[in-house]
Amino acid sequence: MSINNMKHKLIWWSIAAFLVTVAAFTAHDDNFNDLDDEETSYGERKGKILFPFISIVRFANVDCASTNTMNGTCLARRECHNLNGTITGMCASRRGRCCIVSRGCGTSTNVNNTYFTSPGYPAAYGGGQSCGIIVNRCNNNICQLRIDLLDMVLAQPNGDGVCNTDSLIITGGNTIVPVLCGDNTGQTLFVDFNGNAAITIAVTATLATTFTRRWNIRLTQLGCDCPGIAPNGCLQYYTGTTGNIIGFNYGSAANTALSASLVTGTRQLANLNYGICIRMEAGFCQIQYSQTGNDPFSFTLTGDVDGADNTVLGTAVGAVNGAACTTDFVVIPNPVLPGTLTPVNTDRFCGLGFVPVQSGAKPFVLYVVTDGNEGATALTPPDVANRGFSLAYTQIAC
Repeated sequence: MSINNMKHKLIWWSIAAFLVTVAAFTAHDDNFNDLDDEETSYGERKGKILFPFISIVRFANVDCASTNTMNGTCLARRECHNLNGTITGMCASRRGRCCIVSRGCGTSTNVNNTYFTSPGYPAAYGGGQSCGIIVNRCNNNICQLRIDLLDMVLAQPNGDGVCNTDSLIITGGNTIVPVLCGDNTGQTLFVDFNGNAAITIAVTATLATTFTRRWNIRLTQLGCDCPGIAPNGCLQYYTGTTGNIIGFNYGSAANTALSASLVTGTRQLANLNYGICIRMEAGFCQIQYSQTGNDPFSFTLTGDVDGADNTVLGTAVGAVNGAACTTDFVVIPNPVLPGTLTPVNTDRFCGLGFVPVQSGAKPFVLYVVTDGNEGATALTPPDVANRGFSLAYTQIAC
């Protein structure tokens, strides 16, 4: 063998040994691991060959538990850094990082599973200029934005149900969302994207009003083929054979503000007009609605709550339906009485109580309507201290 050939072989062996050493060092799994950052797409990660001797293990970008109330997404360390996220722990057998992406006022995002929080959250926010976030689709296969109000406490409406102090306003989507305020912790909204147009979420909080307001909103983008996507026209979407459907700002405590007619104000929000859908589970053909638990305020849409006693409030005596429901009401299609299946012959329900009804109309849906004034007026029946509604539903097997 010639000296030149031996030199060439030594050079190639040296290069190979160097590359193996570098690859092995870089692939070492510790807090400074950056190799898993080469793949930034969301979805199932696959093994990728860096060198004939080294295989980089990929992992799925799934939800992961964090040390606080927010769930993170399992990402590579560099991915989380590039998204200005916060690493709260390990995931994917320590190959990934549990990353929380949180945004505040005046920001935008196209990252799935983004949290939008009030300034200084969870501390109370004193108010100020409008605080908003712009949400862009993360890819062209996204059709809907799921908005989970994990913690949403704003000032109550005025006594007539108008959100004139604080408000949550959602625009830009293909779904009409009413203006919300008050206590809506636990509520979930589904807003369709309008093509590539962004959805804007804005919170206005009046600086002049001292209140312990705060919010933590989780923004999840749903693909067009996602099983959890809500049907068109449904602002809210419930799943499961049983559950509670709660109106916006429902609560048993009265609003401390007086209405324009100087009577106890309402918690019920004005100018609502939206649909609530319940997924029909396999093997179930009908659904029954009833008031929630023993709460006498759980269906108080119209009438004088302050003037009603226990023999009326939350009972069949206080229940109103049909043509008498002209201002604020819930619509349940084609209802019948449980047991006898006698037709109710109306789909409108209001008043100070709710009699259980059952419906086999498909899909399972109910509608909520309130007018522009939730106080007592000379032209409408007196509405005093209304709370809204909380209805329990149970699906009935075929």
